Amino acid sequence: MEETRVKTFQTLKPVCVSLSQVALRYKNKKATRQELVSSLEALLETLKGVSHPENALDPKLAEYCFFPLSHIFRDAKNLPVRVIEVAVQCLQVLIWYGWRGQVSPDLGKQLLILLCFLAGGSATDSKVKDVNEELSTAAFNCLASLVDASRGSFLGTKSISPENFPVLGHTVTVVLDGITDGPSVKVQLAALDALKTLIVRIQDYEALRSVFPGTVSSLTKVVSPKSKTKPSYKILTASLHNLTQVICRVIDDEHAGNSGSAKAPAEEAAQDGGQGTGSWAAKTGENVKMAIVNILPLRYHDKQEVQSALFNLCTSIIKLCRQSLSQCLPMLLETMVAVDSQYPGIKDVNHWSLVRILANDADILEMVKASLHDWMVALPRIMQSNDETRKRRTLSQIATAFKALQGQVVNLEILSDSMVTSLRGSVSLIIHASSKAINPVSESSLDVTDLVQINRMSSKLTSFDPVLFNDPSSKATAANIQDLVVQLKASTTSRILQQNTIQSLRTTSGDEQLAALWLSLRLLDDLAISDSIADQYLNLPPDRIVPQPYLDDIYAFSLDTLSTSTFEDEDRWRLQSLALEAVALQGRHQGYDFRPELVDALYPILERLGSNNAALQQHAITCLNIVSTACEYPNAAALIVDNADYLVNAVALKLNTFDISPQTPQVLVMMIKLSGSALIPYLDDLVESIFAILACYHGYPKLVESLFSVLNAIVEEAAKTPTPAIKPSANPITKPQPFKPFSMEDLADLLRSNREAYDARDRPVSPPPEESTSPPNQGQEEEQPDPSFPPRSTTPPPPPLSKPYTIVQSITNLTPSHLTTPSAPLRANILHLLVPALPFLATNADAFLPLAATLWPSITPRLYDAEPYVTLAAARALGTLCDCAGDFLYSRTEDEWAKIRKLYERVEQGKQEEVKVQEERNRGSGMRWKVWDAVVGLLVHVVKDVGVSMDLEGEVFEMLGGLAGEREDVREALEGLNADALWLIEVEKRVREGGTPLVKPEAFEGFEFRDLDFGWMKDG
Repeated sequence: MEETRVKTFQTLKPVCVSLSQVALRYKNKKATRQELVSSLEALLETLKGVSHPENALDPKLAEYCFFPLSHIFRDAKNLPVRVIEVAVQCLQVLIWYGWRGQVSPDLGKQLLILLCFLAGGSATDSKVKDVNEELSTAAFNCLASLVDASRGSFLGTKSISPENFPVLGHTVTVVLDGITDGPSVKVQLAALDALKTLIVRIQDYEALRSVFPGTVSSLTKVVSPKSKTKPSYKILTASLHNLTQVICRVIDDEHAGNSGSAKAPAEEAAQDGGQGTGSWAAKTGENVKMAIVNILPLRYHDKQEVQSALFNLCTSIIKLCRQSLSQCLPMLLETMVAVDSQYPGIKDVNHWSLVRILANDADILEMVKASLHDWMVALPRIMQSNDETRKRRTLSQIATAFKALQGQVVNLEILSDSMVTSLRGSVSLIIHASSKAINPVSESSLDVTDLVQINRMSSKLTSFDPVLFNDPSSKATAANIQDLVVQLKASTTSRILQQNTIQSLRTTSGDEQLAALWLSLRLLDDLAISDSIADQYLNLPPDRIVPQPYLDDIYAFSLDTLSTSTFEDEDRWRLQSLALEAVALQGRHQGYDFRPELVDALYPILERLGSNNAALQQHAITCLNIVSTACEYPNAAALIVDNADYLVNAVALKLNTFDISPQTPQVLVMMIKLSGSALIPYLDDLVESIFAILACYHGYPKLVESLFSVLNAIVEEAAKTPTPAIKPSANPITKPQPFKPFSMEDLADLLRSNREAYDARDRPVSPPPEESTSPPNQGQEEEQPDPSFPPRSTTPPPPPLSKPYTIVQSITNLTPSHLTTPSAPLRANILHLLVPALPFLATNADAFLPLAATLWPSITPRLYDAEPYVTLAAARALGTLCDCAGDFLYSRTEDEWAKIRKLYERVEQGKQEEVKVQEERNRGSGMRWKVWDAVVGLLVHVVKDVGVSMDLEGEVFEMLGGLAGEREDVREALEGLNADALWLIEVEKRVREGGTPLVKPEAFEGFEFRDLDFGWMKDG
């Protein structure tokens, strides 16, 4: 050890000697500032080198090294700041590693005064302006090391002598000034560290009590949100730690005289005459309460470090100052709850600290319970304000307090009624406020076909979009309410809360009823959490479902709401949406056992698909998907088909009672579109009801149109059914044979057949053979037919028509009577209905041809309708009829030809007028063009499928010949009629347009061709 000490001395000696020489030379102005700084830095590095590895410094070596530094400190006013700063750093190393706890009282007080002066204060002037940041920081750090290393022994071992009180007071004052008025965060943090050391190391209670008011006042000034400057979160954290230490050391129950005494501070103050500890603690407690009131707003600070420090302050005061600061306990507990509800990062630690405090003190438990009740009572009033932040904080505090209390031995049933009333009122207020702020309800722009496509694409959609709290300002508040509900439904009082909430469903109305239903769904949303308490006591099989009586009550209420609600009441669409969520929740809970409930529940779900509200429609789609999955159906279509009898009965009941609401036809169309042809066989009676309504309400165009949309859906889906094999008809549908050029073989066959006919006419007729006198079956009696029985038919009866066929046939038979309706859109819809129906009916010629004869006189007048789109629909329907009936309509087209020709001339003229005013890119998009195109298509069907006489061929080529080069269907039809005539028309057109005329062929084998002169064509 001695050898190490000698070696250390030899290392330090040259550096100390050099520093002394440079200091003297600098004093005599023979050395530069840089030389002095370099010498000090060399000493600092040497001290660090000999201190850290071997800790070879001792008090004597420290005194040796302090000698050259004393010259520096003695002349500190005249030396550069950097010199003093490095000298203070050297002094700090000497104190911490050299003197340690052996600083003499005189030297300690001198160093303390010196460091206070360097940090920015003096005995006469406590504040010195223009304090250097680096020097002040170094001085505060050295001061902390001095007090910490010596444990404050230079001021007194256990009690500070009276003559040292001024030194201590001045030191604390300088440190507090550094905290409050420090030029930088670095200086303030160093001062806070020095204060922390002073509080910890000073053992004299009276000394601490003397500096307590100033310390608390200064620290409160720093951390108070009312301060002019916003301090760094590091300063706030360190200040809160210092406050915790000084309060718990000075005014704790032990020193205040309340640790083992049941006497109140006022009684103790009377006993000691108002001069003792009890009197001082009582007076100081009020001042500390005021300081704490100014500090507690930090509970909402945005830094976790500050939150944690404040929580530690509250916890320490509750534990150590339970009696002396009893008046502060309620607000400290509220602060702990508020901090616990703020940040997830420190939430678990804080929460368990709060739980332990509650478990150890019944009085504190009651305080938290009272605070929770106050928060719940005030919640509706807070929800009426515009302060969204305050709303979220209050909800978070309620959730945290409830969570902390539910694990304690405390009866929370009393709070259940208040909780339900408060939450229902709060949610109702949020709903009312958000309904004013959000945009009006968006109407659905989707027709039934689009809605079916969306349903098929979203078949896996099993979560509902929120219908409440869509206002951006209320979404965060709603999220906090949901978090609170999660806490409530996981608590032991969840059953009571559920019961109270559900009972209020039928006793409230408006927004309160909507809020009650929303809360009920949220309380029962996660059945696993709701049933967890029962699972602890009931040993049930894994597949056994715990009964949910409250869920049944919600389901019954929701079903009543859906059954009695009307779509005219737009204010109730949100209640209906939540009712759909309740039905889906019941379906999820019961699973396959929910199938019997579909008798009552399925139609109200499908009825919402006909709503004009887009949100309600989407809810219905999601509910349908959830129910179909819960009932173990592969998709929604299978669900509808399997329950078709229930649904058709529900629809038929409405139609038979002449319920003419627009949703009923829309629901039926949706059912048909979703289920396809599988639902068609169930609709025969329904079709009769539809036509009965049409007969009674044919004067209501919108109703008739909606009902025909159902018929159209039936026809379209029935046409998709596979057609069974039908026995060939005795009168099959035929079409004209396409034109075939007359060849030499055809001429020879014609001459041969004519010759055979001529020869047969000149041949004598042979007499008929004589009848045999003997019966063909000699020896057998001829069987005579019994006149009482009709003759037995050898032709097998035709197979019965399929159910889809008979339904479509009945629909088609009933449509002609409605083609005379004054509603032009209805006339067009009827004609559109025939387009898919006719090809399906044409699969049975015996049943179809009479129907075609009935339809022809009803459709043809609509070709000349005043509305262009009706003419368009009639042309397409009539073209389809010609395609399906073939030459059965030959004579009818002959009779109608003159009118059709005039129609073509009229639409041709209209098309030409439209072309003149339209641009090239828009050509073909106008209504006149579309009508002309449909009429041309009708003529093509007449020529190709029905046929025309030779007398009308010229008119056909005159109308359509010019289109053969533009339209392939026209060319195909005219080639089938007369390809030679079409060729001649095209040659004529080419010549007329200045094309190359035909070249006369050369003569061969004695034949000579005449000249083809088309000059008359050019002239004409």
